[in-house]
Amino acid sequence: MNSTAYLTGNRLLDALPQEDLADLRAELQTVELAAHQFTQSVGSVMSHVDFPVDAVLSVVATLENGDTVEVGTTGSEGFVETDAALNSSFSRRTAFCQVRGTVLRMSIECFDHRMGTSVAFARLMRRNVQASLFTAQQFTACNTKHAVLQRCARWLSMTADRVGSTNFTLTHDFLSIMLGIRRAGVSEAADALQKIGAITYRRGRVTVLDADLLNATACECYAACKHAFAIALLG
Repeated sequence: MNSTAYLTGNRLLDALPQEDLADLRAELQTVELAAHQFTQSVGSVMSHVDFPVDAVLSVVATLENGDTVEVGTTGSEGFVETDAALNSSFSRRTAFCQVRGTVLRMSIECFDHRMGTSVAFARLMRRNVQASLFTAQQFTACNTKHAVLQRCARWLSMTADRVGSTNFTLTHDFLSIMLGIRRAGVSEAADALQKIGAITYRRGRVTVLDADLLNATACECYAACKHAFAIALLG
C-alpha cells in the first residue's frame, strides 16, 4: 500500500481493498463519543453502525433486577452492532462507549447497501461476526474457569490493544460491571497487577507499564481472541 493510501484507523475497514475503502469515505461520519454515552438501545430500530478508531464500545445484557453484564466489547478490530450483518433491523442489546474516543459512523442504509453490493465488504463483516461469536463463547468459558486476576489482565490487555495506547481512563466501578464481579474484587486484582509492575491504576486511569507482563498474566483467552480477529481481517 503506498503512502497516499486512504486509511481510517479502524482495522476492519482498513483490511478492505483500497478501491473499496476509498469508495466508503463519503459514507463515514466521524463521531466523538464520551465515556458511558449510549450508541444503541435494546429494542430500538437500528439507524447506524459504528466502527471504532480509538474508542471502545461495550454491549451489555440487562437482567430483570437491573444488573448488567458485558457480553461483548469492540474496538478498532470490529464494529457495533454486529446484528446488522445478519439482516436484523432492531437492536437486541444495549451498546455504549466504554472508553471515550472516535468512531466512524455509517448509516444502516449505506451498510445494508454495501452488504448487498460489495463482496469484499460483506465477506469481511461476516468474518468479523464469526470472530465476535467466538470471543463471546470464549468469554463464557473464561468467566467460569479463570481467576479474576487473569480475567482482569486479559480485559486490560485487550483494551490497550483496542485504543492503541498504554494509557486509558477506566473506573473500578465500570470494570467491575465489565467483569461481572464486586468492586472489591477489581481492587484486589488491580493491586496485584500493580505490585508485579504490570500497570499503575490511579484515579480511574490505567497506565500499562509492561505489556508483555500484563499479557503473560492474562488467561489464554487473550491470545485466542486476538488470533480470531487477526484471521477475520484476512478476509
